[in-house]
Amino acid sequence: MTGAVALTALALALTACGPFGSDTEPVGAQASGPDEDLDELGGAPQRIQPSDIPSPAPSPSPSLGRPKPKPPQKPSPPRSPKGPSYAAWAGPGCNGGGRYEENGRYGDGDDGWYTVRSGGHRGDGCDGRFTAIPMSGSPVKDRGNSATWSWYVGSGYTTCSVAVVVPESDRAQDVAGRPSTYLVLKDPDDPGSAVKTFEIDQTSLRGRGLVIEKVPVHDQRLTVRLVDRGQDSGADGRDGAHHAAAQMRAECRA
Repeated sequence: MTGAVALTALALALTACGPFGSDTEPVGAQASGPDEDLDELGGAPQRIQPSDIPSPAPSPSPSLGRPKPKPPQKPSPPRSPKGPSYAAWAGPGCNGGGRYEENGRYGDGDDGWYTVRSGGHRGDGCDGRFTAIPMSGSPVKDRGNSATWSWYVGSGYTTCSVAVVVPESDRAQDVAGRPSTYLVLKDPDDPGSAVKTFEIDQTSLRGRGLVIEKVPVHDQRLTVRLVDRGQDSGADGRDGAHHAAAQMRAECRA
């Protein structure tokens, strides 16, 4: 998708428990300290923002002369940091406060959808499994396969951050999005309601994680969808390539 943001690698040491290396008891939405789990990614996590969905360029308006310069504004005093008011995991094998759904799943051996039993985040109510989603065969067109993560975060939030786990596998084709395209939806039941987009090169982030900041909340819900556009053939080892759908963690601050 044009206008999407290509993401860079975030250094994260993968432990035996998965990219976030936690064996805590299952939890859902809960209060916790600032970046309590996200700091385990390896130092301060890299934070990026999704892009707007491209729209047609407006017609130029006639010139009204040189605008008058605005007077300088006084800087606002820094705000005291607050801990997150909402934090929850969602994804394959998770029973936390978020919701995870798959659309279009079918079985056809290595050519269809399949589950990889380990390599994702284990802990916090998640068992570490992830789903491999077949690609559409086109880098710009979708075929209808998708995975959706959503959270009902409640009132008082306009944006949240989302930590995306890119799992690790013994087989390169299981985690092979280059890139994988994610849409931020207004409505989890309406694939045409995308308002933001971001891309992740899964091949350079296997076993690591990335934080997406300022993901917009609509009607007290936060929704991210992975679509299936992608090239799964070619001379560069792309045959059988799949997108990996693993765990995500939403964090919202009041």
